[in-house]
Amino acid sequence: MMKTRLIAQALGAFALAAATPVSAADSWSESMMKPLMATSLDAGGAHVVSYFLPVSGACRLTMMIAGDDPESKSASPTRIQLTVEPGRAAYIDDADGKTSRFTCLYSAEAMNVIRTERVALAPAR
Repeated sequence: MMKTRLIAQALGAFALAAATPVSAADSWSESMMKPLMATSLDAGGAHVVSYFLPVSGACRLTMMIAGDDPESKSASPTRIQLTVEPGRAAYIDDADGKTSRFTCLYSAEAMNVIRTERVALAPAR
């Protein structure tokens, strides 16, 4: 059940194509990935390890997602692969209210990873 939910969240997040603005009030961190250089992050009760390879001028992103509880069935890893065109991004939202944006740079020479924590804002009155 947890594994299915993680896959559904990841695939749903990949469907986002438009960039979302980041306000100055958001908490974020940024890192740069080179080909075959793994990046690790904790994402809402799961652990994610990702890397990419340049393929035909695009970034082929591979993500291994596993639950944090070694006793749980969701601890077995799930692999997701997708291709991100240069200048485009793949977004992943996790259960803790954080978003990871993986942007393919240049001719797939690097990927920029920005991890953002968002807070919902109330409409102005």
